[in-house]
Amino acid sequence: MAYLGLPADSVRALLRDLRSEGLVRDDPDGDACLPAGPLAPAEPAPAPPDCNDLRASAMNWADALAARSGMSVFLAVPHPVGVQIVHHVFRPDNTPQQLLTGSICPATSALARAVAAPYDRRCVFAADTGRSDEASLAIAVPCTAAYTVALGLTGPRRRLDPSCDGSARYEKLLRDTAGAITDALKGRPACGTHAGTPAGSCRPGV
Repeated sequence: MAYLGLPADSVRALLRDLRSEGLVRDDPDGDACLPAGPLAPAEPAPAPPDCNDLRASAMNWADALAARSGMSVFLAVPHPVGVQIVHHVFRPDNTPQQLLTGSICPATSALARAVAAPYDRRCVFAADTGRSDEASLAIAVPCTAAYTVALGLTGPRRRLDPSCDGSARYEKLLRDTAGAITDALKGRPACGTHAGTPAGSCRPGV
């Protein structure tokens, strides 16, 4: 206490006040006091799930969603400018389609807006700006307490637009699939370094 330049009684009174405000706590392993509350050091953020584990957990559910909806299915992770698609299931028809795994979707997309509202169980709708007859519907998929990805459908606007009859069916399909993927991810290890991918990052496969 001498190094503070204060009398011992003053130091004890100061510590008592700090304890009462929740700013310090006693060290269980010694006689020292440790910072607490807003003074406590910030804990490191938990690492996001490994993207290979994420795809493995979601693959069967995404395939089933595409089969039941007849539409394209996307799984996307947060990205600095929006979201990045890490899994893409083609719609189940014979029309030409381009694999979009690795593509970046802007913050205005349904997928990015779903990630931005991780605790909202409502689906997010967005019309395709490039094609007036297509649209997307997406929902947040919580992976951990601090990390959320997005699951989305892309297909005819007349089926996905909430103002149109029948859209509730696709919203239920999305919610049910998102819940199944969240359940499948329970117990998956968080990523450290996987196949050359730095911790906390996600490198989509092609």
